[in-house]
Amino acid sequence: MACQSEILEILAGNMTREDGVMSNYRYENKIYRFMIKGLAFALLLAAVLLVGTSCSSQMGWGVVLWSIKGTDAKAGSIVPVYVKSNITKTYVIGLNDDRSVKMEVPLWQIEVFRTKKAAEKRVSEMGEWKSIYLIAQRDGLPVRQKPANGERRVYRLRQYEMVKVLAKVQGEAVYTGDVALPGEWYQVLTMDGTKGYVFSNTMKLFDESTGEEPSMPTDTSGQDTVSTILTTTWRPSWYTTMLNSNAIDLDYFSMQYGLFGDLAKNQVRVELPGYSQAFNYTSITQDQDWFVFSPTPLRIRQDGTDAIIANWDPTDIPAKGEAVEWHQGGGSARFVAMDQDLLPIIQSEQIRRENALRSFFSSARVAAGQGDASKNSAIQLSSDVGGELTLWPSGLYSWQVAENTQAGFAPGNADPDQAQKGKIVFGVGLSDDLSATWQGSFSLYPDSSEGRSDYVYAIKMGHLLVAKSATQPGSGAIDAIDSRFGTVDFALSLGK
Repeated sequence: MACQSEILEILAGNMTREDGVMSNYRYENKIYRFMIKGLAFALLLAAVLLVGTSCSSQMGWGVVLWSIKGTDAKAGSIVPVYVKSNITKTYVIGLNDDRSVKMEVPLWQIEVFRTKKAAEKRVSEMGEWKSIYLIAQRDGLPVRQKPANGERRVYRLRQYEMVKVLAKVQGEAVYTGDVALPGEWYQVLTMDGTKGYVFSNTMKLFDESTGEEPSMPTDTSGQDTVSTILTTTWRPSWYTTMLNSNAIDLDYFSMQYGLFGDLAKNQVRVELPGYSQAFNYTSITQDQDWFVFSPTPLRIRQDGTDAIIANWDPTDIPAKGEAVEWHQGGGSARFVAMDQDLLPIIQSEQIRRENALRSFFSSARVAAGQGDASKNSAIQLSSDVGGELTLWPSGLYSWQVAENTQAGFAPGNADPDQAQKGKIVFGVGLSDDLSATWQGSFSLYPDSSEGRSDYVYAIKMGHLLVAKSATQPGSGAIDAIDSRFGTVDFALSLGK
C-alpha cells in the first residue's frame, strides 16, 4: 500500500517512484481539478509528518553526499529512502535502524540507488574524500563546468564558503603569468546542489572526520581592503599607457608581470622586468595608509580606486601624492587593476611584428633595385661612420662597426675588430611626430646580453637612414632621438 504522501502526489500529478511509473490524472472539469490539487497541497505537510506510521514501502537506498546537520547522517552514510517529492524537491529518508525517525532533505543532498549493495559500492568509490570539504579563501572563486580554467563558470563562491569534495580529478594546469600554480582539481558539490570543478590553490581542505574546522582570519580594520588587494589581478601601470596608445612593447608587456596575492600561502609575488620576488608574510598591519606585510619589507597602499603603490625598499618609501614610476633597481612600483585577457593582445602584437619584418625586407629589396630577389636574401648596409651591418630575414644581424663609429651608437661595447651578432626585431612603435619623418623602428638584441638598443629608420633611394632612440624602453613608442648621435646613412645592397 502507498503511504499518504504518495497518494497525495499522485492526485497532484507529481509522484515519481524508483520503478519509473508516473501517474498523471487529468481532469476535464477545471473546477474539480482545482479542488483536488488544492486538497493535495493542503494535506502534503501533514502526510509527511505522518509518513513514519503510514509508509510501508521503500524506494531505495541513499548515499549522503553532504552531512545532514543535526543528525548522525554524515557524508558517506547510507540511509533508506521512502519518497521523492517533485513538488518540494525533497526526499523522505529514515535516520535510525528501526526507521521510526524520518525527515525531508533536499534532492541534491542524497544520491539514490535501487539496492543497498549499489549504495555501498558508491560509498567505496568516494574513498578518502567522503569526509573532505573545501573552503574558499577569497571571494569570487569559480566553480567550472569542466576541470580547466577556460571552461564556463557554473557557480561563484563567496569567501569562506564551503563545498563538498566528491572526487579528485585530472585537469589542465593553471598558470599565473608563466608560473604554474600548485594545486589540484576536484569535483565538488555546492550548497545549492550545483556540481562542478574547482582548483584548490586558493582553497583550504577541511576533514569532517577530525572535527577540527580550520581557523579563519578575524575581521580587522581594513580587512575588506586587504582582501581586495590580495584577490585582484594587478599589472604594471605602464600596461594602461601602452593599451591606450596602441603601442605594445612585448619586453615590458607580458602575462608574467604584475603583483599577485595568494591568500592560501600567505604570499605576495612581485614580477617585473629584471625583478622577481615572493614575500611570505605572517601578519598584515596598518601603518597610516600603508598595509605592512610583516616580517617582509613589502608595504602596499591604495592609489585611487583601481591602482595601488607597492614598496619593498624601507629606505625609500614614496610620500603620499608622489608620482611612482618603476625603474630597474627601484624599490617601488605602481600597479593598476586589470582583468583584461592579455593573451590576444600579445598574439596580435607578435603577428604585427612578423608582418613588419617582412615589410621591411620587401621595401629594402625594392630600394636596392632588386624587388624580385629571393626572400631569403640578406640586406647588407655599409657606412664610413657606421661600419658594416648585415640583416637576415630570419631575424638575425651582424654588425662590424668602423674605427670611427661613435661609441654607444651600436649596442653594448661593439668592437671594430670583431663583428657583433644578435637578433633584430621590428616592433616598437613611433610617436605621431616621429612617424612623419621615419618609416619605422627596429631593436637589436646582442648575443652578449648587454641589453637592447632601439633605432628608427627610413628607406630612401638605395639608402637606409638610421638614428638611435633616446626613449626609455618600455614606454611603448619611440618619441625622441638621441641627440648625441647624428643620422647614419647606410648604403643598401642585397647579399646572398
